[in-house]
Amino acid sequence: NMKRAIAAVLCAVVLAAGCGRADEPAEKEPAQNEQQETGKEEEMQAELDEVPMELPSEDAASMGFYTIANGEVVGGEGAWEAFLQADAEGKEASVVVCQYTREGGAILDYVYRQPEGGYLVVSDSTRDELATEANLHRTQNFTSLKVFEQFKLTEDGQEYTICVLSNEPELDEETFRTYWREMSTEAHQTYLLFVI
Repeated sequence: NMKRAIAAVLCAVVLAAGCGRADEPAEKEPAQNEQQETGKEEEMQAELDEVPMELPSEDAASMGFYTIANGEVVGGEGAWEAFLQADAEGKEASVVVCQYTREGGAILDYVYRQPEGGYLVVSDSTRDELATEANLHRTQNFTSLKVFEQFKLTEDGQEYTICVLSNEPELDEETFRTYWREMSTEAHQTYLLFVI
């Protein structure tokens, strides 16, 4: 899981406290969509590749990334709010979320809200020393994005704002909490984008 370091911090806090016929366009459309998506994915990854490997949080914030370090938003609130506004209006939009692990590694998630709906996410963990080879670069597709403002894993009073991407439009906090406790978020195609 690409957010294992962040997840470890969250858990620790919680625990401690036919060919060319004119009548066949529909058959060609999925292939065209796939090509367009692949092109967008490559474009997104190319932009992330341009980000310096040494990335202090103040630099990430100055680049316009929605930046989260030590459990706090340290910059890019305007970019995130603009993304949410466009999303609410059903418009194409994108934002880069930069979240730092406890060890100081930056995990970048480039989130693209597609004009027809759904989200393409390109994640880059090359700046996280603890990332595994399999998780350095990852692309995922989701149908819904949910922000849970007062998420609690236990009854210890600790509350967090978390953002979750999933392929379950009806996903609610209790269901995500179950996935989290069962450590089955990946199996349920659910991705924890950020924790504040």
